[in-house]
Amino acid sequence: MAKRTVSIYDIAKLAGVSTATVSNVLNEKGSYSAKTRDVVLKIAREQGYVANFAAKSLRESSTKTIALITPDVSNDFFSTLVLKVEGLLRAAGYTSYICNTAGDQEREAHYVRDLVSKQVDGFVYIGGRTHVPHEVASDLPVVHIDHRGSSGMSREAFVDNDLPRMGYDMTKTLVDHGCKRVALVSVSASAYHGDEQDQKTGYVQCLYDTDIQLDKNLILEGPHEQPSLLEAAQLVDECLDMGYSFDGVVALGDRVALGVVNALKHRGIGVGQDVLVIGMDDSIYSRVSTPAISTIRRHTSQMAQRGVDALLAMLHDKELPEPRIVVSHEVIERATTLGA
Repeated sequence: MAKRTVSIYDIAKLAGVSTATVSNVLNEKGSYSAKTRDVVLKIAREQGYVANFAAKSLRESSTKTIALITPDVSNDFFSTLVLKVEGLLRAAGYTSYICNTAGDQEREAHYVRDLVSKQVDGFVYIGGRTHVPHEVASDLPVVHIDHRGSSGMSREAFVDNDLPRMGYDMTKTLVDHGCKRVALVSVSASAYHGDEQDQKTGYVQCLYDTDIQLDKNLILEGPHEQPSLLEAAQLVDECLDMGYSFDGVVALGDRVALGVVNALKHRGIGVGQDVLVIGMDDSIYSRVSTPAISTIRRHTSQMAQRGVDALLAMLHDKELPEPRIVVSHEVIERATTLGA
């Protein structure tokens, strides 16, 4: 015969207190003495009491679960944000479902429908550019972190960097070091292709402001049909094989920058001397490269914290002072722009 589940009524009877007192102790609310708390918790442990969280969530209209949606969990920048957001949510008492969509709209829609049926309390979209399915658009709070998605939902917040300014500052760093022919290299999967256009806008604007003529042959964009490191190297090789020269490279991503560095080194071109390179995200790839890659630090801890703060505010029906939150970025120069 299966063992009967222990209830708060059983604990109340053994402790000689009311069920209301047991409920208060287990949920850490209301008033009770320290002695009563110790007795109730001791009996609960001895009896193997397990809270019925499903029933509790129905009473409180909350499952204390959050869905984290990202297009590429292998992307260092996205995964860093996912880990930081998950940790902050856990500290706030929430469990996270982490879903990797691989940039697939159908997979994403399936995840969303499934998670809505599981009664998650909210969604956090991290990275990429996707359409948020209509199931979310009803009344669940949604936070977008470095994510360009649909808008107009009843409760949502956006956390990002100033991407055009980021592209501008990357380009200006190279121009300030004397570069006159600056290439732009980006690798973006077709499912969310276009999410780097803001940085490209900054790149073009900087060239205009510094009286450097834009050469469209130096805008190198790949569809991410192979690892970004390899695809970036291929883009550089093809550009050089066609006879186009450059003395600086704005790489939209540190893995992209590492691919650029590898291609240049393979051709015997001095990185940091003949050609300067700057990446983006301040990931591990920028630090382990030889030479070390200059990059943009995007302050992921702050992005995660501001996103979680916004989500918790919406979950507690508080008004958001800033539905669109812009986190500052920082240029970090290393050997690829400073030389040996």
